[in-house]
Amino acid sequence: MAEIISRQQFYDMFITELQSVQATLTDTSEGSVIDIMAGVTAQLLSTVSLLAADEFSKTFFDSAHGPEVTGGADDLQTLAVDHFGDAFARPAASKSGGTVTFSRAAATAGLCTIAAGTVVETAANASGVKTRFVTLADVELDIGILTINATVAAETAGAAGNVLAAKIVTIGTTLTDSSVVVTNAAAMSGGEDAELDATYRGTIRSLLQSLKGATLSALQAKALTVPGVTTATAIENQIVAIEYDIGTSLPVVGADYFRIPYAKIYIADVNGAASSTLVDDTQDAIDLVRAAGVLVEVLAAIAQEVDWTAAITLNPAGPNFAALSANPAPIESTMSDYIQDLGIGTDFVRSTAAAAILAVWGPAGTNDITTFTHATPVGDVDAAANEKLIPGTVEIV
Repeated sequence: MAEIISRQQFYDMFITELQSVQATLTDTSEGSVIDIMAGVTAQLLSTVSLLAADEFSKTFFDSAHGPEVTGGADDLQTLAVDHFGDAFARPAASKSGGTVTFSRAAATAGLCTIAAGTVVETAANASGVKTRFVTLADVELDIGILTINATVAAETAGAAGNVLAAKIVTIGTTLTDSSVVVTNAAAMSGGEDAELDATYRGTIRSLLQSLKGATLSALQAKALTVPGVTTATAIENQIVAIEYDIGTSLPVVGADYFRIPYAKIYIADVNGAASSTLVDDTQDAIDLVRAAGVLVEVLAAIAQEVDWTAAITLNPAGPNFAALSANPAPIESTMSDYIQDLGIGTDFVRSTAAAAILAVWGPAGTNDITTFTHATPVGDVDAAANEKLIPGTVEIV
């Protein structure tokens, strides 16, 4: 691959070419006429060369960038939209959502209307920040009604709104009944930050894959384009059927059994599961690309925590020996990422997992670890077709 020529290289090329034509022109001292001419020419050619390279890079998906690199223009999105249309625009940040439950011990305060826009919040984190949600429709607690569910959406878009179950504990809007309390039985899901370049490139690839139609890989790729879906696995099942005579309530005489294929797509958000809203949004997306007359069912995965602890031996000559001796958190983060990246229905295999960690931190990687020994789990962890393994307690012991 050709390299970009530097300003100094252009300068040297100018001097060499000039002296090859007229050997008597030897005064290249700083400030001389030749030095000034060579410098101006080199600067001009260097600027043009860099500009050409920059513009050329915008024509390839692997080298075009968005605001995180350019500081302004979204060249990657422009390239994608120009080639494939508006459906390939960079996904914006999305809001998480779910269901909260308002309840009270008694109805002594009478009717209590919880209006759309009522704010509910998590407890403040270490920085004093609360995650806020708003109700989307009016609900009422009345005589004989001590509990009512309400659909909520995060006030601010982003992954920070994907809070776990039982984390929404405060009502931020004054109600007519101060005894009303709130909680969320299930996690909020569907929140995503605006995609950075690396993720957006993956989305573009998934969208291209989904153009294939109703293949399993295409359906799976389409599911991954739905905001909030971080993992999707498509599988094909078969239903055994036989031609049936409704009038006689018996199989048709001479009929043979046959199999009808249908697909299931299990999806999960960052928490390893999916809300009913996220399932519905994904089903809508899948219905746009599935083959006519073919059943494709979208289902939420079930999160299964995996506790992963291990002992390590650090290499004293490793580049991060001092830092990792004091705090092995970077290795623990790699372990958590490994589990998080496992697909739905994918088992945790101890030997494979250990090899993945050593590939990053072992001799073939940073050379910070010489040995990696499992403590837990004591054996491989099997995942059912609908289970998504997620990190539980992950630490170096």
